[in-house]
Amino acid sequence: MNKSNEKRYILMFEDYEVLLFSVSFDPNGIEVLEKREHFEMAPYQLTKENANLDGTLYTFFARRVIPVTRHGYDKIMEATGCRDSFELVFKGHGLSLSNHYWFKKEDENLKYEDINFFDNRWDDSFARALLNDDFEALRNVNLDVPDTLTQGWAVKGWISEEDGPRLYKLGIQDGHCEESLGEVLTSRLAKRLFKENEVLEYELREWNGRYASVSKPMIKKDEDLVHLSAMLPWSLYKLYRNKNMNKRFGKEFFEEINRSGMGDLYEFFVKLSCLRALCFVPDLHFDNIGIIRNLITKEIHPAPFYDLAGSFGGTMDGQKVLSNLNQGTYLIVYFLYGYLDPNWDLSWYDPSKLEGFEDEIREYLSKSSFYTPKLIDNIIEVYRNQKEAIDSLANKN
Repeated sequence: MNKSNEKRYILMFEDYEVLLFSVSFDPNGIEVLEKREHFEMAPYQLTKENANLDGTLYTFFARRVIPVTRHGYDKIMEATGCRDSFELVFKGHGLSLSNHYWFKKEDENLKYEDINFFDNRWDDSFARALLNDDFEALRNVNLDVPDTLTQGWAVKGWISEEDGPRLYKLGIQDGHCEESLGEVLTSRLAKRLFKENEVLEYELREWNGRYASVSKPMIKKDEDLVHLSAMLPWSLYKLYRNKNMNKRFGKEFFEEINRSGMGDLYEFFVKLSCLRALCFVPDLHFDNIGIIRNLITKEIHPAPFYDLAGSFGGTMDGQKVLSNLNQGTYLIVYFLYGYLDPNWDLSWYDPSKLEGFEDEIREYLSKSSFYTPKLIDNIIEVYRNQKEAIDSLANKN
């Protein structure tokens, strides 16, 4: 690490000191200097036996950044005067709305209760600039905001509202897709089938003439959202890395979960696979699947289903697949969007809860010219076909 430009920080969990570290930006690097009294509350990856603390802490921060694939990435960096998004994170205190970790300079005297975004409002001009595609406005905004840590390609921003923070997602900005409509629809379907705590609720709103899917934070006080990839045994992770859940390896994956004795996770993936089959969710990988852990009680449980954008054909690829309905379309959807096993316990599945949902699909998708009447008809037909497959499996149980 270049010692001449390093800065020293204390990593915090709420008001617990976790460790002292230094960071540099030319080149980017992190060095752990000292474990503090409450190191047991460190990010999950750091507490693993034989963890490379420097490398693991760097990865922890490197995953809390705006990705280079984000719309307007270069313009964001230029306007904020940052070499890259790693440096941007350190323009503030690393406060997030997906966990309670943050950092402060070694000589700063700050309290979490005074600065966190769960309990305090903040200047959300950064988010508004992103949502408005106004990168020039970023030159004069506060950078101590949750948006510097949001991942994913989609145009999104955290808005500080009177009754709490909301994440607005506009989808991938290509001028055509209505990813938000599919995300809201999938959330509404999941709310019909699953328990309340198993689904992140998305609401449909408008932002400057575009549809946005809007959600609240997923976690509560003392909780941390961890990517599933960080917590799975290697035997499971190697089956799933860089792949989506489909028939090519789904059977082996589910059998390995069962052998591992992870009942909650097994049930989660059964439900997730059924949801994916019904809604044609295109983007499910381990970075979109999380585990919530409470650092005080040590309890862990699967996070609710989230990041469901592009469902129901809400992407250009989805439109291409579903525009011309034929036997091949059914096969493509069946193989790409879900793995269904006749041996699953589907006693939780109640098809009557989905009565009338086809009308809801038509109502929502008709809001956008992206969905032609023919495309909507095709989507409903494929949904019906997928639902009949699940109904059939449930009847055999």
